[in-house]
Amino acid sequence: MITAEDIAKQAGLSRYTVSKVLNGAAGVRQATRDRVLRICDELGYIPDHNARGLRRGATNLVALVVPYVTDQFYSAMIEELEQLAAAAGFMLIYKSSYNDAAVERAIIRSFLALKVCALLAVPATPGADLKTHELAARNLPVIYLDRPLSDDCFCVLNDNRASGAAMTARLLKHTPDIWYLDSFYGNGNPTAVERRAGYTDEMRRHGLEPRYLPVRSTIRQDNEHFAFENVSAFFSSGNSCGGLFCVTDTTALGAMAAVRKYGLTPGKDFFTGGHDDLRFGAYASPALTTMRQPLNAMCAAAFEMLQECLRGEPPAIRRRMFNSELIVRDSG
Repeated sequence: MITAEDIAKQAGLSRYTVSKVLNGAAGVRQATRDRVLRICDELGYIPDHNARGLRRGATNLVALVVPYVTDQFYSAMIEELEQLAAAAGFMLIYKSSYNDAAVERAIIRSFLALKVCALLAVPATPGADLKTHELAARNLPVIYLDRPLSDDCFCVLNDNRASGAAMTARLLKHTPDIWYLDSFYGNGNPTAVERRAGYTDEMRRHGLEPRYLPVRSTIRQDNEHFAFENVSAFFSSGNSCGGLFCVTDTTALGAMAAVRKYGLTPGKDFFTGGHDDLRFGAYASPALTTMRQPLNAMCAAAFEMLQECLRGEPPAIRRRMFNSELIVRDSG
């Protein structure tokens, strides 16, 4: 196995100088840096940054845990955070908790064992293991995205209550008969709770009674199927409504598929709004009216908070709140 000592011997340099080059340190002439890197390439030497980090007690690894890497919202979050990390000299590693508190606990503990330098997290809901999160926070900076763990944690959030009100106001331009379709996690999901509160606020502001589409859990825990099954059950029981504010775009997609079975045409005699502006929304039929979260700005704010904490300068404002943009399309 080629070692840094072999590189130093081949280059005719001290081990210290080679180490400075491999760590990207300043104070090394460019010609010397080029010679060391050329010899590394020739001998096939790959520096083990993780091993060096473990010896120092920390690495350049930033960890991220999200509920589902396959969810378009979280995959877009991962993409943005990867770019931010790389630009700042870090490497992002990530895992999916499948919104399972036990899985999340094991993931966070494995990240701690890897000596990551910081943790970004969308906590599992409901029932995140507070002791594990507290353990992480005692050892490294932890920043929460999308939903908070507690009232005093460092977090970057969308103003979901304002989003709920804005979407409801838009749909009420078509009909006063707007209902709310919740998440299959119900009150266990603080994001959904806030969006529902925004809907409730806006309905009452217009002197209307809030109406919540009755839901039951389904075996398949995905938003499209959940919405399709519950909206179908609602209409098959002889109920009716003029439109739905759906907690997410994927929920709206399932809802629109369901109402077509009962002779309604989304965007004409049934009005639907979602949330998150996922990529498929503009190409759905009809194109989906939604709320667009400023995801790039939110990720940048989270990474800025993380770096401030790493510098020993934790931000005075622990909770950063962003507003979404109403995107009007054909569905509502």
